[in-house]
Amino acid sequence: MDAHDNEALNCRRYFVFEHLLHKNQLCESRFKLMKHPTSKMDNTSVPTYHVVMDVDCTSPPITVDPEKDPYVNIKQRLYRTSSFYKDFKQPDSEPSSVMQQCKEEVSSMCACTKERRKKFLYKLFPFIKMYQKYNWKLDLPSDIIAGFTVGIMQLPQSMAYSMLADLPPVVGLYMSFFPVIVYFFFGTSKHISMGTVAVVSLMTGSVLARLGPQYTEEVPGGWSVNGTETFFGNISTNMSTTTPGAPPEHLLSRHDIDMQKIAIVSSFSILVGIIQVIFGACRLGFVTTYMSDPLVSGFTTGAAVHVFTSQVKYIFGLDIPRFGNLFQIVYTYKAIFSSIHETQLATIVTSAVCIVVIYLVKVQINQRFKDKLKIPLPIELIVVIAGTLVSHFLKFKVKYEMKVVGEIPAGLPDPMLPTFTKMGDYFSDAIIVAVVAFAQSVSLAALMAKKHGYIIDSNQEFIAYGFGNIFGSFFSCYPFAASVSRSSVQDSAGGKSQITSLFSAALVLVVILIIGPLFESLPNCVLSSIIVVALRSMFLQVFELKKLWKVSGFDCMIWIVTFLAVVILYVDLGLWIGLVFSFFTVVLRTQRAKAVTLQRISDVDIYADDKKYMKTRHNPGVRVISFNSPLYYANGDIFLRQVFTISGMKPQRVRKEIKRFGSVAEFRRHSSRIQMTSNNIVSDQPYDGMANGNGTNDKDKNGNPGALVHHIVLDFSSVCFVDSVGCKVLNQLFNDYRTIGVKVFLACVSDDVWSVLKTTGFLEKYEKNVYMSVNDAVIVAIAEGETFSEEEAESDSAVEEIDSKPEDRLLAGQPR
Repeated sequence: MDAHDNEALNCRRYFVFEHLLHKNQLCESRFKLMKHPTSKMDNTSVPTYHVVMDVDCTSPPITVDPEKDPYVNIKQRLYRTSSFYKDFKQPDSEPSSVMQQCKEEVSSMCACTKERRKKFLYKLFPFIKMYQKYNWKLDLPSDIIAGFTVGIMQLPQSMAYSMLADLPPVVGLYMSFFPVIVYFFFGTSKHISMGTVAVVSLMTGSVLARLGPQYTEEVPGGWSVNGTETFFGNISTNMSTTTPGAPPEHLLSRHDIDMQKIAIVSSFSILVGIIQVIFGACRLGFVTTYMSDPLVSGFTTGAAVHVFTSQVKYIFGLDIPRFGNLFQIVYTYKAIFSSIHETQLATIVTSAVCIVVIYLVKVQINQRFKDKLKIPLPIELIVVIAGTLVSHFLKFKVKYEMKVVGEIPAGLPDPMLPTFTKMGDYFSDAIIVAVVAFAQSVSLAALMAKKHGYIIDSNQEFIAYGFGNIFGSFFSCYPFAASVSRSSVQDSAGGKSQITSLFSAALVLVVILIIGPLFESLPNCVLSSIIVVALRSMFLQVFELKKLWKVSGFDCMIWIVTFLAVVILYVDLGLWIGLVFSFFTVVLRTQRAKAVTLQRISDVDIYADDKKYMKTRHNPGVRVISFNSPLYYANGDIFLRQVFTISGMKPQRVRKEIKRFGSVAEFRRHSSRIQMTSNNIVSDQPYDGMANGNGTNDKDKNGNPGALVHHIVLDFSSVCFVDSVGCKVLNQLFNDYRTIGVKVFLACVSDDVWSVLKTTGFLEKYEKNVYMSVNDAVIVAIAEGETFSEEEAESDSAVEEIDSKPEDRLLAGQPR
């Protein structure tokens, strides 16, 4: 039996199995195809095979005789993509015009049926549907316990983070009440705790540092109020003055300056809320998908450095101003080291004791014994109460000049309409805060929803945050978000729904109405200690870098660049730099995509990289190339170069050789003679143009020269999209190889890529060169390669119109 018969035999074996598998006659994965021992093999007879299902080594063989029914048992159709679409694809619906789509959308929105009103009500107020299935008897006790647990934790945190935002501590208490109530009605998450968070507080404080007044205590030679032109209501005042002696009457008091700051953050909060509502109404809840986990991790770690730096002055008892955003950390530490001799011993001792106690209880007790503790020990509240009592009775403010919280008004604030003056000064900050607060909150909500088996609506979450900020702006609140630590405590304490937030808000309300003024003697350094210990989890994200580097070097660089940009520059600018760099890495990844050679793994119809897999079988004259990236304007040239290198035939150089020999056929005969005399020569030199000057670089797995490449099969299973430039690149590739007698096939083309190829006109010329699978394309390429003749090679028209029928003769079991 010659080589052609062996090839036909292998193909027939394949098709017998394919047919039986298609007819569900083979249902097991392990099998063997064996030639019948009594069959006589010649060029005219068709052999009989045993198909052995070797699963438990006891199954009897199934005898298949192709002579009795060759067309049924052997013929398995090879599909071109166009034929497959013609046979199975549903007809495409005619696309409607943009105007028609707008009319249909408006008509759908304006339809006021009973069902639509009900659906809209449930969507806008998710709590209605959520609590229809609420088990009041079993879930309510758990929510009450979790609510009071979170409320106890929220009291010290809210006051501490409010100080981080450069606002009176009572503002944090307001934020733990008003926005939380609003989120109960509009939010879709059952397990997140809303209120003050470190990152948003820091970014709000940066707005106040740039636009609000900064009041400092007595300085040598007089009293100073530092700040830019500020506003409160309709009054505009320039606050940058220094006056000798006692505080002059025309300067605003600390209370008035605090009110000015509240006026600014109220306007800032309503602007953030409006932006969030607009984003939610426009269905822009997907924006957080552009903020990858490494970017968010690097951003929050960098922000933690800023938060820690802002608290150092309170821990050491220093009186230094708050600097502008750019290079803020550099200027702050410069001021700290220049004033380090003014450190208050009592303040730093109090801070150290509080930090040690909070750390030991939170880490060594609450975390270590969290399975045994029903609720974590409220160490922050204990430290706040103890610090207030000690400071009050030992008169820390008088004896040691220790800074304390000061006056905390009792009762709820009067509603106040935010001013809309100079919103352009912080509009960009509002967009960043709106997105950052949403990203932190919705990612935490999605994590909790996945854990407990329900679904959240990211667009409705955007609207809920927006309504909460708009409502809170009338009651002296700044933008809020979900807290990771409080949400974890709420979940571990057994919280089942947002009813938990109602009880935590009720506890905060009691403090606002009655207990608040009792915390006037609380030292600021105690609140700073709470913040510093809370940053521990953010700083621990640094240890993710080692694992991140092993997974992806690009992700690791995104983390480092974002972190450094946030620390060196500032939070908002660092976030933009991180986003831009993250997008840039996407382009780099596509440009670093590598084309690889695929070969068929023996006994299975899977093509894989022969450098990574064993038992691969070489197909002489056919080169299968896979490209694992989209094909578009940024990597089109890279794709061409890699295909030229892998195929071993650079069209430009091969054309020169063809011109020298006079025809493609003469060139092929010359290359074949060279191959026959150089079978034992293996070149270790990288390919450049043509290998060894013979126009081929086709080698088997051992590196021995093989047949001249006559077909190239491009596996497009990993190509998710192609743009217009990519189509031009493909057209150029097909044309270049056609001129040197090499035919190019596409395989595994997705529907989206097919649509682009059809729209650009590529398929008008090369529709018959596109196949459904790599195996189909390779079988046709082998059959066509064996039918090449010198007459067809000498004719350009014959090169363009290569007969595609040999596969039909092969499938029918006819001799070639």
